[in-house]
Amino acid sequence: MLEAFAEALRRDATATGYGVGLRWPSAKYRGDPVAFFREILGVEPWSRQIDVIEAVRDHPRVAVSSGHKVSKSHTAAGIALWFYCSFDDARVVMTSTTSRQVDQILWRELRMMHARAGRCATCKRDAPDGPRPCAHSAQIGGEPRDLARTGLKAPDFREVVGFTAREAEAVAGVSGANLLYIVDEASGVDDAIYEAIEGNRAGGARIVMFSNPTRTEGEFYEAFNEKSKLYRTLTISSEETPNVISGQDLIPGLATRRWLEEKREEWGEDSPMYKIRVKGMFAVREDGKIMSIHAIAEAEKRWADADDGGRLVIGLDPAGESGDGDESAFVPRRTQKILALYAMRGLTPEAHLAHLLGIIKRYRRPREPALPLVVMDRDGSIGARVYGTLRGHLDQHPDDYELVGVRGSYPADGNAPSRVHDRVRDKLWFVFATWLRDGGAIPEDARLAKELHAPEWRRDLRGRDKVTSKEELRKMLGRSPDRADACCLATWEGSAPRDAMPMREAPPPMPQDFPVMDPYAGMRTWESR
Repeated sequence: MLEAFAEALRRDATATGYGVGLRWPSAKYRGDPVAFFREILGVEPWSRQIDVIEAVRDHPRVAVSSGHKVSKSHTAAGIALWFYCSFDDARVVMTSTTSRQVDQILWRELRMMHARAGRCATCKRDAPDGPRPCAHSAQIGGEPRDLARTGLKAPDFREVVGFTAREAEAVAGVSGANLLYIVDEASGVDDAIYEAIEGNRAGGARIVMFSNPTRTEGEFYEAFNEKSKLYRTLTISSEETPNVISGQDLIPGLATRRWLEEKREEWGEDSPMYKIRVKGMFAVREDGKIMSIHAIAEAEKRWADADDGGRLVIGLDPAGESGDGDESAFVPRRTQKILALYAMRGLTPEAHLAHLLGIIKRYRRPREPALPLVVMDRDGSIGARVYGTLRGHLDQHPDDYELVGVRGSYPADGNAPSRVHDRVRDKLWFVFATWLRDGGAIPEDARLAKELHAPEWRRDLRGRDKVTSKEELRKMLGRSPDRADACCLATWEGSAPRDAMPMREAPPPMPQDFPVMDPYAGMRTWESR
């Protein structure tokens, strides 16, 4: 009987938050959210976290611009739990650009913090395996469901829920006297969502936005510019983390000095990439860029959820075998998703073939009706040799793949006077930029991101679009944009049927202005340009 009574008391303590005389919601931490982090969540926040936490306490509108790995998601989840535990009828809505960001990052962080609550930071440090709650803490009632949209809900109707930013109706339908919106990846959230939130702010709702500053328009950008008097704004650089400053991994997950040095080397300290992704600063003057940093960042975010059906296409940008120059880049793609990126140096033509066959074996699906399509750059002596090797293998093994050789130096769309792009290479970049704009997804890769952001559109004297030349890009990047070129090749399928159609038999006689490719020319491996 006594054991049953003790168990009932324990369950009641867990449900209500009892542990230091608390019952949720409690006003104890309403004015001191930092103490809530320390005593209830068992987290010792670092200095810039404290700045954000206190800003949300003191201001109805807060915008936080930051570099990578500064604990944005951790801070957002802790603020959600603080608000949930501190205010009567509290409602917290967490939102971001993708379901992965909401469920697998924000919501996962909240569930872990909820599960680990009940031991203060001191007790966690001194006795990690001690009981919960400790004498200085309390557990948080309720049980977060698996998905953010089903939420964390208390019997007294307090709740924390999450939706993607595409679900404008769900965001607009939330109301309450104590309402907090937490918007992650805020730079990419459509203005329609902010309009829905603003409609609810008439009743006193608060908002806090977190983001890398990838876009120079929209509500998040305006919070730091036209609307700066309405928001409390903070900018947090990855250079400020305790790990970077000390040179030690003091707080797992925060930016480290080694990571920072890598990014400084890859991007350059004065580059827009470094300013946005490390310093948390907006980079203006993106006019003329084929792909903005925002477009690249959004494509990276889409990668986990992107459609990977459709035909397997592999873009191949070959390099020489010396090993100390350019990279050979292989990029497999299906529909709207670049599946992976492989870059290596020092490959012979035969090694290119071996790696290609290995990639096909990995990504080709059983009983797939269409052969994998390999689209490669066959310009120059290196391209001609690799193309000849791949073509020779195909003659012996016609069911392994189909092959298209692209000559980027040829005129785009033949010699038609009405053509929009100057060379095939210019059109390749245009096709890839269109694919990216229409929902294409790319894996995170620092070198690739820099290569995609570097080129600009220019007009020649005849009014045709030209991409920054490869020679100029070499000077800007300190290397050839091999990864980006392979991505462009991987999205060439279907862009110009006459140009990109693989052929098995000798083609019929072609008109004088037939453009871009001659898939059989690579068999003349002794010929170079």
